[in-house]
Amino acid sequence: MTVGPLRFFHVNVNCSDLERSLGFYRDLVGLTPTVRTRPERPQPGGAFGLDEVQWDAWIMAGDDAPEGAVLDLLEWQVPRPGGSAPSSVTQLGFGRLCILTDDLAGLHRRLIDAGHDVWSPPGPVELGAAGMAAPELFLCSDPDGTAVQFVQADRTCLAHVNVNCSDLERSRHFYCDVLGLHPLVRSCPAEPQPGARFRVDGEVTWDAWFIGASDDGLSGFILDLVEWTQPRPTGTARRAANHLGIFRLALLTDDIDRDYQGLLDAGVVCYSPPMELEMGPGLPSDLRALFFEDPDGTCIELIESPPT
Repeated sequence: MTVGPLRFFHVNVNCSDLERSLGFYRDLVGLTPTVRTRPERPQPGGAFGLDEVQWDAWIMAGDDAPEGAVLDLLEWQVPRPGGSAPSSVTQLGFGRLCILTDDLAGLHRRLIDAGHDVWSPPGPVELGAAGMAAPELFLCSDPDGTAVQFVQADRTCLAHVNVNCSDLERSRHFYCDVLGLHPLVRSCPAEPQPGARFRVDGEVTWDAWFIGASDDGLSGFILDLVEWTQPRPTGTARRAANHLGIFRLALLTDDIDRDYQGLLDAGVVCYSPPMELEMGPGLPSDLRALFFEDPDGTCIELIESPPT
């Protein structure tokens, strides 16, 4: 292990209209806005790989608050939002967000009635994971085209984020041996699965690891690390920090300087040294963050836990 110990904090989703996206994630999906981060002026953006940055964002929590991972729903002010969410769930990098819901059929109806782009009816998907039944799920695009997977459960919360990779073993080594996360369950269906649920023509196959911040199992937030084998992954994982869709996965650390040196020693590409970020009125002014890339260029963030 090169860095750590770490724990999952949030998944950042960039949107073009914060109020419109709140209508999706809060009013329809059922997540709760908890903290608003809204810097009052632009600040140096080197941590993000940008010149200057300013944003307006809500931290959205689920029924597993305060322990569970949260959604960082963010509208860029400087620079303004650009780009677009990935057009395919097989593109390298962040492919889809997964949210558990305690009312899958009802949510499906609400999203259709509200005019959102729902990909298919709810139905089971075989994961090929030992000891796991085929979950009932469906996918939907959020207002900016980000793919969101909803899974039937006994609560509503953020469950996982999918990262598509070009070489599963290389990426497993990075997330587990370098970052110190834990491989939990392998997901590799024995037979090809219908691709229509994922808006992929024909049949699909994949090899994947569910990865946790501890080895306690699948009860908490997980990273769904996937190598698509049919069709092969496409595109690029590298994205500008202000591009629409999922940009980064944030983890908490207790010593960001130690971890920065560990990442450099492991040859990891960092956007900058750890930098202080102003988060907005009423929030700590000395939050320190570090952005870096996984082997395919997917953005990961470390945030140093504020002193207690």
